Amino acid sequence: MRAVILAAGDGGRLGHLTRERPKPLVEVAGRPIIAYTLDALAAAGIRDVAVILGYRAAQLGEALAAASHGLALSFIYNARFREGASLSLAAARQWAGSDPFLLLMADHLLSAAILRRLIEARAAQPAGVSLVAADSPARWPEDYRDEATRLALDPEGFVTAIGKRIDPYDALDTGAFLLDPAAWRAVDAAPESCELSAIFARLAAGRALRAVDIGGAHWYDIDTGADLEAAEALLAARQ
Repeated sequence: MRAVILAAGDGGRLGHLTRERPKPLVEVAGRPIIAYTLDALAAAGIRDVAVILGYRAAQLGEALAAASHGLALSFIYNARFREGASLSLAAARQWAGSDPFLLLMADHLLSAAILRRLIEARAAQPAGVSLVAADSPARWPEDYRDEATRLALDPEGFVTAIGKRIDPYDALDTGAFLLDPAAWRAVDAAPESCELSAIFARLAAGRALRAVDIGGAHWYDIDTGADLEAAEALLAARQ
């Protein structure tokens, strides 16, 4: 299993913190945000990782090359990083080839347990089905749920709708996916520049995206300064 990390965005919602550094290098509890995901990948036994660069690409690439966390890192540049995130995913297509791969977001703190659950769940899936790591909304306060991407599920766990404003919904999208190679057909069918949710909605429409319950494993999506503070508090509570 290999992994792709989307790390091209400019992190504009963090204001002054990203004016002179890329968002993945903003620190949480004294470490870059992306360091937690790299640690999780290494702990889950993943070695080959492609990082999609864009905003301040050279700065991020140099920092990661100097602290690779024991991973074999490849760097892919998305020159259109200010457009839809679909372009960053598409930039990984040649590298990923015809194999399944983990798709992760550089601004999400993720634990190795989430990655292991995705990998373990793949063996039981029908051909062509991709997976999304899903969490119970009951674990999170209302203000966090309001910002999160939501998942509506059918009784068998297949995603029927995905987005920030769907209601009712059954789970939260943690930002970790295991994509089957068939998912590239949804990329081709979606607009060239769009949000990832537009691609995942196409997978859902074809009953090709299934939720995997993370069972209380640790994660946190960081978009704002308030999220940084909350993430630090969560990490402190885990120590």
